[in-house]
Formats: sequence, structure tokens, C-alpha cells
Amino acid sequence: MTSPTPPPNRDPHRGPERPPVRRDDVAGRDLDEAMGFYERVHNAQQVRLTQDGSRPFGFRFRAVGDDRLRLRSSALSARRWGRIEPEGRYLVTWAHDGQVAFDAGTDDELVAEAGVPAVYPTGRPFTIEAPAGVTLHTIDVDARALEDLHAARTGTSPGPLVFARRPDAASLAALRAVLAASTPVLLDPAADRLERARHVDAVSRRMLDAFAPVPAAPRHVGHPRNVARALDYIEEHLGEPVTAADIAQAAGLSQRGLQQAFGRNDLPTPLETLREARLRRVRTALADARPGEVSVAAVAREYGFAHLGRFAGYYAVRFGERPSDTLRS
Repeated sequence: MTSPTPPPNRDPHRGPERPPVRRDDVAGRDLDEAMGFYERVHNAQQVRLTQDGSRPFGFRFRAVGDDRLRLRSSALSARRWGRIEPEGRYLVTWAHDGQVAFDAGTDDELVAEAGVPAVYPTGRPFTIEAPAGVTLHTIDVDARALEDLHAARTGTSPGPLVFARRPDAASLAALRAVLAASTPVLLDPAADRLERARHVDAVSRRMLDAFAPVPAAPRHVGHPRNVARALDYIEEHLGEPVTAADIAQAAGLSQRGLQQAFGRNDLPTPLETLREARLRRVRTALADARPGEVSVAAVAREYGFAHLGRFAGYYAVRFGERPSDTLRS
């Protein structure tokens, strides 16, 4: 049995460079070794594999992708059960044949039939189980990237997402179509970095559409009211000329008091927060537009970026690609 390649170290000072794509292909025939492997893969508190006595035990786990999105498949000749809580990831899974069940035997039980995807429950431990011989396929997405994308599309601040338990039928068909088109690129470690990023964006957007997130908590939960008022003001005035004094007035604070309040709440400065929100909104507008319908310059100006050179630099550092690359996707 081989061990999966450890994830690359993140270096916040390296700018727009993305982590390399890696491929894992792990197989074995030892039951105890498999249980330990799946506990590590799933951040599992407990894993139980019950061997099917009619055939030899075996398993295979394959995954391809980078830190932002990985495609995984897992085949086991044993019944699987685990109590897990993924950290920093959102996962959509479906059984190639048979069923996969979450929270079996509880009031929250969800059984997904073959070929019908479901989102792993988030923000709490849960159980997952599947019969022997079932192959599970999974889209494994970085939580922060998906939260940023959802925030940019909805004009809200990024935060934990809670997904609908059942996918929307029409949007699920769109997710399947874009996944079929994107899989050859996503499974190719040598694919062009920007081309891969465009397909990751497309799959992520359709995933959000299919399992439309529902509000998990009030906006800006955990922040004091004055900071929440400032954040609301920022989100509601992205296309207008906004100064630090405007934000402070909306929050009911002095500019110095607002700066200190943001610092106490582990937030960037108010103007940096404004710029970040505008960048997310521009990215959504470019991703949803068709080339020829709009220009990068027009969208950037619409959301308050008067200096296009500086805007392009901020955008590349934040998203790892040029605005024009997003528009072409």
C-alpha cells in the first residue's frame, strides 16, 4: 500500500501561484490498514469496515486535484461506516451503484440512491455508511473558496454554508453536464493551470446552484453590532464612491474607533474589506458574463475600481488569474 502525497505547504507570501495538482492511487488488502487510511482521509473519529465473508477484502482510493478541488473515488469490498467531520472542505458524494446513507437511524437520516448526489452535513459530526461493493464518487472542494464564491454571487460576507438536503432537479442536471465536460481537464495533472481554474469555477458554481445554500445564521454573526453595520454598509454600496468616513458614520463610530473595532474582530482595515468585497463582486460578474457582452474595464469601474492597472494587480493576487481569463471562462 502506498500513502497519499501530503498536501503542499501554503505560503501566503507567494502570490498568485496555485498549489500543484497531485494524484493519489492507494490500494490494499489489509482491513486494519484500510481503516487507518480512511480515518486519516476523512478526519474520522471512528471507522468500521465489516468484511463480506463471501469474497476477499480489498479497497482502492483514487483522487486527482489541487487544494481547491479534488475528484475522488473509493471502492471497498466491505460494508463501510464512519463517524466523521470534514474540516475546511465541502463534499458532494454519490454511489455508483447501491446507496449511501448519512445519519442512519436518526431523525436526520438521509439516504441517497445510486447516482443521486448529496452534500456531506457541515458544522457537526455525522455518520456515513454504504454496503459492501459500493463505489463512492466525491467532489471535494475547499471551503473558503466556495464560501467566497457564494458571497460574491449573493452580495453577502463569506461564512459557513449549510446546504439543502436534496438537490434542485434542473440545477442537478446542469451540474452533471458541466462535470462531464470538465472531468477530462480536472483529471489531467498536466492540464493548463488557467484552464483548470476555469473548470473548477464552473463546477463550483453549478454545485452551489444544485444545493442552494440556506442561511446558517444571521449575517456577520459573531461580530458586534457596530462592526456588522459597517459590513452591511460595505456590501450595500459596492458600486458607489465610499470612504472610510462613510463606513465609520454608518457604524456609528469614529474612523479610529472603526479601525480598532475591525482589528479586534480579526478583520482587515475597512477599506481593505471594501476592496475585497468589490473584487469578489467583479469576479462573479465576469464569470457570469459572455465575452463580447461586457468588458473587464466596464465591470471594474462599475464596482469602484478607477485605476485599472492596480485593479488587475489586486485581482491576480487574490484569484490567481487575470480578469480577462475569468471573462473568457
